[in-house]
Amino acid sequence: MIDVFGDKSKINRYIVDEEAPCIVACPIRQDARDYIQLIARGRFSEAIQVVAERNALPSACGRICTHPCETECRRNVIDKPIAIAWLKRFLADGFLNDKTKGIERQAEIKYSERIAIIGAGPAGLAAAKDLALLGYQCTIFEAHSGPGGMLRMGVPTYRLPREFLDKDIGLIADLGVEIKYNMTVGEDISFDDLKNDFAITFLAVGLPITRRLPIEGTDLDGVQDAISFLKSANCHHSAKVGNSVLVIGGGAVAMDCARTALRLGPKEVNIVCLEHRNEMPTSDYEIEETLQEKAILHTSVGPKRIIGEGGKVAGLETLKVKSVFDSEGRFNPSFHQGSESIINADTIILAIGQASDLSFLEGHEEIGVTGGGTIAAEADTLSTGMPGVFAGGDVVLGRGTLTMGLGHGKKAALSIHNYLRKTSRTDHKFRDVKPIDELSKTETRVEKIKTEERDEMPVLDPNTRTGNWDEVELGFTEEIAVREAMRCMNCGNGATVSSELCIACLTCVRVCPFEIPKIKEDENFAHIGNDCQSCGMCVVECPAKAIEFKGQYEDMGKDQLNDAFKEAKTSEPLIINFYCSYNLDLALSKEELPENIRQINLLSLGKLSPGLILDAFEKGADGVLITSCDDMCHFGDSCHAWAEQRAETAMDFLVSIGIEKERIKHHALPDQDGNGFLQTANQLIDEIKHL
Repeated sequence: MIDVFGDKSKINRYIVDEEAPCIVACPIRQDARDYIQLIARGRFSEAIQVVAERNALPSACGRICTHPCETECRRNVIDKPIAIAWLKRFLADGFLNDKTKGIERQAEIKYSERIAIIGAGPAGLAAAKDLALLGYQCTIFEAHSGPGGMLRMGVPTYRLPREFLDKDIGLIADLGVEIKYNMTVGEDISFDDLKNDFAITFLAVGLPITRRLPIEGTDLDGVQDAISFLKSANCHHSAKVGNSVLVIGGGAVAMDCARTALRLGPKEVNIVCLEHRNEMPTSDYEIEETLQEKAILHTSVGPKRIIGEGGKVAGLETLKVKSVFDSEGRFNPSFHQGSESIINADTIILAIGQASDLSFLEGHEEIGVTGGGTIAAEADTLSTGMPGVFAGGDVVLGRGTLTMGLGHGKKAALSIHNYLRKTSRTDHKFRDVKPIDELSKTETRVEKIKTEERDEMPVLDPNTRTGNWDEVELGFTEEIAVREAMRCMNCGNGATVSSELCIACLTCVRVCPFEIPKIKEDENFAHIGNDCQSCGMCVVECPAKAIEFKGQYEDMGKDQLNDAFKEAKTSEPLIINFYCSYNLDLALSKEELPENIRQINLLSLGKLSPGLILDAFEKGADGVLITSCDDMCHFGDSCHAWAEQRAETAMDFLVSIGIEKERIKHHALPDQDGNGFLQTANQLIDEIKHL
């Protein structure tokens, strides 16, 4: 059963006041470390469970999330951030479906109170999912003919194919959430009717209106607003443009309008925005994608008037921007007078922001509305001034993101539950924590962290993709996903020392390849900081067994070893192969292995203990093959050396009890004779047959 408050059964004693910055930056507080560590181990089905516990729309989020987690990723100091969003997409595409283990089906209705949600966008869907799992019957009233809000109407299909959005929403509907379409509150049903028929109303109506420009010419034929244009393209396939298109705006919606227009066959698409390139309110990646498709960007330029001929658009007169913000940081553009110039266009699309439509709340002044046209809601509970009415998403945020909407939905669901049950339950993920300190380039331990190239997203050729509506980003393969996940430093989730067991012997200080453990002068036990890279050297070598990992998914190979012996016994000698996961060729070749070779992958052979090697023999192995990766290992040369030493320790013990030490073989790939893995494994098998 999914626990919408964070699955308390998995919370260990290492809840602290600091968290990895990727978690703190995430509006839904998704622990990216957990699912990335599972991807690195090839445990994809478990990884998508972790994602789905917090994220109501993982397929959509993996495609269009603005990923603030990556902006804050501590790997930025080393090379480039982990591709967190794209790894989420990898999981959602391949492993999220109605048969996924841990994904709830029809939810049990535990409470009599019925809940109305206005709007089937991210906030409304996230709230409905969590409330259904808590035991409430939810009905969503959606003004349009399909769910998703701006994800369906505004985001182009080449960024978010509808089958993936539908998959996400289908799993929410399967919980028992009812969605009523073509139901505009204030027209098809009144707000008072909802208040009378439902115990709670959650307002998640979004910002459905494009803001108008207060300049001359906006009423000319050929001027379109962004939302209507995108909706006609995405929902009705009826969008039309002329030969020369000009988009006014510098945000994500403006980029979507430009890229959509390019696919409709104009000769030219220009974009005009007030901001300098590095000030534009969208990601650099999205701007680059737009420019690759041959849109022309004019920065630091503002609209003065739209020029018309015979009642139709002919162009835009512009002014050069002096500044976008005033001395107090408020949006207040100023221009260089006398800097006018004209950009010709027969189609102009306004994408300068969105506004709310709260006409259905007329007469309900208890629900406060801000000067900016958003609903006033209490920050922590999202309650409004009217009892039983909550609000969230863009209609509260003003300008939010997909994940910010999802976060509001989660918070609203918990607040509604507490309101109805008169409880004060909390979601521990949303607790007030500060991010772990950034890595410093001046520290010597940072120099010891290996630089590893980030895998970028494979995409369609920019020269051909504007001729179709196919998805531009092609997704990660399994090999790319595993390799990228292995770059994660698992910040704050590494090893920790028990002060009660530690004997201050300095073993951890000596063996750590990153110089992390320290012993303070006034204390007699070691400290391992948040920069621990989880190599495992100290965990195995500590004579007092005072060190363990904080992360819940690090089993040091024990669970995998047990699973290896669940398979049927073979007539050939049974070989247990412990290998370093960073050797991808080996990690991804399981389907080519004979059934008598059972593999145990470890993220660093520093985690391989002599005891684990001997356990393999005790459980019935005929031989053990230990495979180190080459000098490209994430943890440097230390793993290879320690694995060799521990193999020798296990060999000595076998000899002491009358078992041939030749049953253990340690090698690196490729070995000194140039042999590959299977050649080496077969040599060991032949030797065992002659023992």
